[in-house]
Amino acid sequence: MGDRHYDVIILGSGITGSSIGYFLCRKGVTNILLLDKTCAGCGQTSMSSALIRLHYTEPVIREMAVFSWRFWRERFVDEVGCGERVFTETGVGFAGSEDLAESMEEVVSGLKRLGVDCELYDAEAFKGEVYPDIDIEGLYYVAWEPNSGHGDPQTSVNCFVKYVRETGGKVHEYEEVKKLVAEDNKVVEVITDKDRYTSDYVVNALGVWTNNVLQSIGITLPIKIGMEEVLIIKHSLDKYPPGWGDLALGFYSRPEGRSHQLIGGLDVEYPDIDPIPGYYSSPPAELVLKRMGSYGKRFPRLLDARPTKAWRGFYDITPDWQPIIGKDPRYNNLIHMVGLSGHGFKLAPAYGDTISDIIIHGDSRRFDVQRFSIYRFDKKESRHSKYKYGIVG
Repeated sequence: MGDRHYDVIILGSGITGSSIGYFLCRKGVTNILLLDKTCAGCGQTSMSSALIRLHYTEPVIREMAVFSWRFWRERFVDEVGCGERVFTETGVGFAGSEDLAESMEEVVSGLKRLGVDCELYDAEAFKGEVYPDIDIEGLYYVAWEPNSGHGDPQTSVNCFVKYVRETGGKVHEYEEVKKLVAEDNKVVEVITDKDRYTSDYVVNALGVWTNNVLQSIGITLPIKIGMEEVLIIKHSLDKYPPGWGDLALGFYSRPEGRSHQLIGGLDVEYPDIDPIPGYYSSPPAELVLKRMGSYGKRFPRLLDARPTKAWRGFYDITPDWQPIIGKDPRYNNLIHMVGLSGHGFKLAPAYGDTISDIIIHGDSRRFDVQRFSIYRFDKKESRHSKYKYGIVG
């Protein structure tokens, strides 16, 4: 049995845990251990739609989105150093009805103040100037981000993990955390199915598996597990739709290469099943009807596109659909970065920067994350999106 002590142990090595590991190592904290019960990035991250966009009504999350977007687009290749580009620019539009006009105006104005190139089109102007093959029924505004797009989740994790290992950190894949041990106000031991470890800090980046592990030290976080189903269709259009979030019809989509589109829903289901992500053997008929029903209304030229595959993934969702960030009130060396509520991939660089700062400096130097403390639920404070779909943020 090993007895090595680490400065930091990170529970979970999906996009969140691996980003935290990367930022710690980049800032000089390399005596770290990442643990994952499968391979790094093979859990919920493997099923991420990976849309990278900036349209958030919560101001601090919006700042995090801009930081992360710039990292994915401008910094990842040079700073992570694995020679892989993980960002594809397609442009992303967020479309809404007239009752959302004030909130959409506020978001776009906020993004412009952060130096982002974005425009708020009325629906007719968007159809005329940006993408003509769209049915704008029910739309008032389209918030257009020409430089947004999507990422490559698995390559991103692989590159982060490679950086951690090359700078002296450890990543143990296929090693499941079975139990935490606490004494007084501190987590004193992490027990896996293979070994036991101690550390100065323990970071909870377990996502949907959070409460399974934390129950061993008497913690249950206010997290529900929601399921999202994604459909992939094949088309033959030369000018295909960009990335898209439709607040009127309740779906999002993005290109997948030049001949496919990925379609997901803004509504989330809460089935009582184990949150194990995976592909369907063939696209379920009910899912095809649901996704193509809304998507085909907005982009009628793709109504005859052929469904090719479908998958399901799961979200760790808080009551207000915003993350839980920071130290646990009961154990002062336990730090949470969970409850990501569908925002995990796109904001991962900001999460990594934030948690590494909390460990090194005691607080985030870049973002005001106190508003996302676990304490907010005791105070009945909500940070819910101004839109009805919490996943939009």
